[in-house]
Amino acid sequence: QLFHESFNNSYWIIVHHHQVMSVFDQQANSESTIGCFGCCVRPEDSYHDVRKQHHSQNKLSREDERKKKEVDASLSEAFNGLTFEERQRQEEVLHGVDDKIAEEAVFINSALQELDNHLLRIKRGSAYEIAERMDPEYVSARAFRVMFLRGNEYNAKKSASQMLRFFEMKQKLFGVEKLVKDITLDDLDEDDQASLNTGWLQVHGKDRSGRVIYLQFPGLRAFKDLKNELRARFYFMMELLKSEETQLKGIVTVLYGVEQFKDSTNGMGHLETVQVALAIPVYTAGYHTCCSDVREYALFNLIVKLIPAKLVARNRIHLGSHLECEYRLSSFGISRLPINEIKKVTPYPDGDEACRNSSSSLTIEPNANDVLYGNNKTSNNPGNHYLRDLVAESWQVYDSGSNETKRVIVDDIVEKIHNNGGRFLTNISSVQQPHWVESPIEEVRTKVGQMCRNQKRAWKRASSLQNNVIDGAPIIGDPLPNDVIFGKSENTLGKQFLRHLIKERSEEYDALDRGMKAKLVIAVVEAIKGKGGRFLQPAPDSSGFFEVSDDKARERISKSFRNYRRTARNKGPM
Repeated sequence: QLFHESFNNSYWIIVHHHQVMSVFDQQANSESTIGCFGCCVRPEDSYHDVRKQHHSQNKLSREDERKKKEVDASLSEAFNGLTFEERQRQEEVLHGVDDKIAEEAVFINSALQELDNHLLRIKRGSAYEIAERMDPEYVSARAFRVMFLRGNEYNAKKSASQMLRFFEMKQKLFGVEKLVKDITLDDLDEDDQASLNTGWLQVHGKDRSGRVIYLQFPGLRAFKDLKNELRARFYFMMELLKSEETQLKGIVTVLYGVEQFKDSTNGMGHLETVQVALAIPVYTAGYHTCCSDVREYALFNLIVKLIPAKLVARNRIHLGSHLECEYRLSSFGISRLPINEIKKVTPYPDGDEACRNSSSSLTIEPNANDVLYGNNKTSNNPGNHYLRDLVAESWQVYDSGSNETKRVIVDDIVEKIHNNGGRFLTNISSVQQPHWVESPIEEVRTKVGQMCRNQKRAWKRASSLQNNVIDGAPIIGDPLPNDVIFGKSENTLGKQFLRHLIKERSEEYDALDRGMKAKLVIAVVEAIKGKGGRFLQPAPDSSGFFEVSDDKARERISKSFRNYRRTARNKGPM
């Protein structure tokens, strides 16, 4: 009961964390020391010591205040994107008081079937499909698939997408030969293990709700190459998931960059680290970032933009000293961290530690057959030209086909790029200093499908321009009252009569087949001409008018029938 009372009292701290110290002041004035706040100060420290330390050490410059407000604004924007019920749900998850989903057999079997259906639609050309061909039993094992469902709150569509990311990341880090093998310590080379042995990744028991506390100390990071650290992280997180209890309850991550544990690599590899984390089916119930430097605090702005809003709602940033951060973590049921027992390890003797700031081996050097994205302009790489040619050949079949046909065409285009020795690469850095990474297969499919739709729009624009080309002879003098002038807003008698005919015969037009519609359009043309009217179009230079051919007149009238039908449908019954 005391915990729930404290949870309700601390709600505004969670939603408006930039007001956290004013709420602390209110707690102090009321001399309340129960629940989350009562257990967060060590016996040798008093609450007023914490307040004094906060006011003395945490004075921010104007620039630091500005950076902090930017992150606070990003957090507020993410919160505002959620409904009240969803915000409350995420708060309960963060504090470990949410209701867990019961894993009944019927429910799990239904979720697994739905997962299979999604995988069937999206797996073509992926590393998942390669793994499935190598060892179907490994990929389709019930326990393996349920692990992904648990990590995604039993959302089958998200689980299927993550399975594709998982195998793509596994292939990228360990090679295709390890796709259908559980990664063990023996699969890490000496440099991978040296990065792991720095102690920057640790497990610190469990929180008050029984969830594993996953500690990260950025100041202990050391690696010869970024790939060493990413492989070590992949192995470490998959070891956590060997526990079924961890799969069910999830983990609470604490990124602790306070004072001597501040990241000395200036955030190098943060994007790749997030990509690895998003590929692992671990359910993260809470994420706490602790830092004593506003610049570290501002790095969180990147994370906010990379992850879904509801995951942002489970994130908290704590800015302050060791004592202040411990104080705040304890309000979330996280016990005292082993800060004094941790010492920095130098895993690379003989000056090799300096290699940790070298460029990542995951940076790819594009070749001529690659399709390149991310420069905010059309790439002239031969691979991009080849892709545009493939789309130009296939877009009409794509446009007229079913959803299944569309998927087959997109997969065929992607496969042809791969068979030509090409990859789909995205630049995640600047144009001047590009950092190329391979795009996820789902993102590639989406882009290719969009290119097919864009090709249709381009064709329509070109057809429209072609229709405006003058193909008749110029008239002498001014238009007559019964002439129909296309492309002009003048309400001539001829145009009024045309509108009358279309309105009167629109239902008849809709009910006819294609051949009979053509005859009806011819009858309308003859009716206009029977009153002495012509079909005219203004000259491009506004110097006069041209009489258009009968074919063009029929095209424009057919379009007028279709436009009238759409307009009437949108207006609905009067």
